[in-house]
Amino acid sequence: MLVGALFALALALTANPNALAANPTAPITVKWSTQALVSIKLFVNYATGYGQIPATIGAQPAPTHGPDANCPNGTPSATCSVDFGNVVTGKNYVYRYAVHLNVVSTSATGVNVYGEGAADFTNTSGGTIPISSAVYWLNSTSGSPADANTGFSAATPFLLSSGMVTGGGSPNTVPSIAYTTYPAPISSSNVLDSDFYYDYQLKVPFTATSGLYYVWIVYTVLAK
Repeated sequence: MLVGALFALALALTANPNALAANPTAPITVKWSTQALVSIKLFVNYATGYGQIPATIGAQPAPTHGPDANCPNGTPSATCSVDFGNVVTGKNYVYRYAVHLNVVSTSATGVNVYGEGAADFTNTSGGTIPISSAVYWLNSTSGSPADANTGFSAATPFLLSSGMVTGGGSPNTVPSIAYTTYPAPISSSNVLDSDFYYDYQLKVPFTATSGLYYVWIVYTVLAK
């Protein structure tokens, strides 16, 4: 039936060549819908002077860091981490220039940034500390102006994700989080190209035992 209808239309146009001229060409509008695209780049230890500083009254000591904070400034984080190095139970620390997220989106309404722990703060020799009572985040700078945060600065705790976590069971296994319901974003932006800068804060509980602790922080960025 479809072929017959098209063929009949072709015959009608051929039999009356003036039919086309009698009907001026109308503009054609083509519309399509696509999902907004988001591209994210994550950098750690992203500015000169990165590292941990203990909470100290008065002049702040120079930042230090552990051996796994081994990326040059501005290098993507595929092979390096934020490493506080040696810390003492019962003390607070800030890690300056911990993470920089660059987000490019086609969303005209901007993006939301979600940051959560894939698991609690874990000791490789056994035992965990609730992430929300140990690891915190706070807004930083690009390095210009200089970051002025200290171990006493107000910070927001990272939460243990309620999403489905895949991987992340060791310091060498990168996790992912699949959400059915998203938490509150830690940051938002209304522009297409956005940069987010964060420091980390570590509050070591008095009950923490010695050992090597690690935690995976997973950042998810969605168009609004």
